[in-house]
Amino acid sequence: MLGTKAKEKYNEFAEFFDRPVWKNRILFYASIFASIALAFTIIFGLFKLIFPDFSILTNTAYTQYNITELDNMGFYDNERYLLSALVQSLAAVIALVITLSLVAVQLAAQSYSARVIDVYKKNPDMWILLGIYILTIFYGLGLIKIIGLGILSNYMEGAIFVAYFMGFFAFVCLVPYMLKTLDLLKPSTVIKLLAADITKKKIIDSLNDDGKIEENDPVQPIIDILSASIEKNDYETARNCLYAIKDSTFNIFNHFYESGTEDNKVSNQIMLHLECSGMHAVNINNEEMLDLIIKCLQAVGERTIHLKINKAENVVAIALQNIGTKASDQELQRTVRSTIFALHDMGMKKLENEVENAYSILFDAIKEIGIHAIELNIKNGALESVISLKALNREVAKQNNKYLIKRVEGNLEQLEAKAKKNNWNFM
Repeated sequence: MLGTKAKEKYNEFAEFFDRPVWKNRILFYASIFASIALAFTIIFGLFKLIFPDFSILTNTAYTQYNITELDNMGFYDNERYLLSALVQSLAAVIALVITLSLVAVQLAAQSYSARVIDVYKKNPDMWILLGIYILTIFYGLGLIKIIGLGILSNYMEGAIFVAYFMGFFAFVCLVPYMLKTLDLLKPSTVIKLLAADITKKKIIDSLNDDGKIEENDPVQPIIDILSASIEKNDYETARNCLYAIKDSTFNIFNHFYESGTEDNKVSNQIMLHLECSGMHAVNINNEEMLDLIIKCLQAVGERTIHLKINKAENVVAIALQNIGTKASDQELQRTVRSTIFALHDMGMKKLENEVENAYSILFDAIKEIGIHAIELNIKNGALESVISLKALNREVAKQNNKYLIKRVEGNLEQLEAKAKKNNWNFM
């Protein structure tokens, strides 16, 4: 029990320090500094116990000669050489680290989206590490300049030790920085950071007065990664993109529900992105990716039904209808059936949640996909739409909703008329 609690506490601390927020990362590097300082204190404390005359802050030579005499005797030559070597090493390392970091950013931008650059630019680790190295380098240079001038007098040994300590600390900081940079190269980490920007306010801010999208559209970077994943058949990355969009959309819809207000522009924008991704997958006949996109749209649609956000629900239904009809054009029968199944499940969910006002364009969307399938001679898709509407009609009959019964039966009649016109008989 204690082990479990300790592990949970450790995970909380690790998650806190790992957050890409300035205060969290500053505290993380400060804790590294404190840990190294404590380790040095313990080690030198043990040396002091073993050797009582041991000291790193003062030197007995200062009591026998003045500063000028010590400098003329070459007493500071060794310190100057070591400090100069330390400064040059730090400068070479930070130059190499920055170069490799920029190469990593360029590769990530080429693989995912140019907007990934913003993720790296906002990464506090790079700027904190750069600050540590600049501070250490200029402290070392300043110390080299004043050695032998008698400015710090008996405290010179302590000042030199601080320079060595800062150099050691700077090199140690490379380890967490490299781990963080490697973590940022993972698509899942980039997607998670980009998804944090998908909020109602940022989506609205990205819309011009004319309804056009500016470059700061928060959904577009994840859609770019999703599009690249569709091209490469990278299912894991595509799944992570869709999960991120879905979770962010859930948060926005929860806000709509809690505030009692719904902004149709936000729903339209998110669903438009998902629909465009679906169309892209249809154009390259990638039905595996289409399954993921359809499941994401279905999950979002069922969420809108649960929260009774009708406008957003209609947008989801239209997006699924458009993907289904486009799939019919490409003769992707599996995708046509998948969109019908998704709309059917949403329709059933609608009937469970809203008996009084259960009518939705979900039922019309199923009919439209069926009619389009008949026109293109895709019998499986047309048959699925008929089966779906009949099942929904039976559920409607149980609720004795006369208006809804008439509407669903009207959809079935239209399908029947279209089928007869094409010499089909499966009603």
